[in-house]
Amino acid sequence: MRMNRQKLISWVEVQSPAHKLGMVILLLIFTAGIPWYFFLGPNLTEINKLKSDLESLELDILRFSRQAALGPEFEQKAGQMERELHLARTLLPSDTHALERLLASFERLGNEKGVRFLLFQPGSEQINEFYATRNVQLRLEGRFHHLIAYFDALARLDRLVSLESLRLQPAGRDQDVRDRVLIAESRLVVYRALTPEEQKP
Repeated sequence: MRMNRQKLISWVEVQSPAHKLGMVILLLIFTAGIPWYFFLGPNLTEINKLKSDLESLELDILRFSRQAALGPEFEQKAGQMERELHLARTLLPSDTHALERLLASFERLGNEKGVRFLLFQPGSEQINEFYATRNVQLRLEGRFHHLIAYFDALARLDRLVSLESLRLQPAGRDQDVRDRVLIAESRLVVYRALTPEEQKP
């Protein structure tokens, strides 16, 4: 072993300065490379991964902070939408019985306003995705201000009723203008919400 070491030292001593420098550099690379490969390299990879995770978490925190700042605004919008939904449910009868009561109220209103029904003809129900509609053909007789009061009362109902058409004409030719009786022909559309069972496919 001593001979090998002596031979190695002798061999190094006879080398040129350039070769000696190259051997020193190789020795440094070798001694530094082993710790790098086994210890520093994996740790640096882990550090870079943790940095990337940290940046991602910081972005998430920033995004959630902004969303939290908008929380009161979202709560206000949600409250407004809930009120609109409640209003829509109020405007739409919830089942066919409620719709029948609404139709009955049309006749009651007419009697209250001094209007006589010549025709009251509800049509068949048309089912849509979330609601159903029903046409109602009306032919009414009454003085102008009674008819107008009746349609105004319909418009003030807390239900969704749409006046699709209205045609007025005199009931007869030989009438005094002040007491003239008119015939009103109109078509109404009434709406109701579908029940959960009806909405099932």
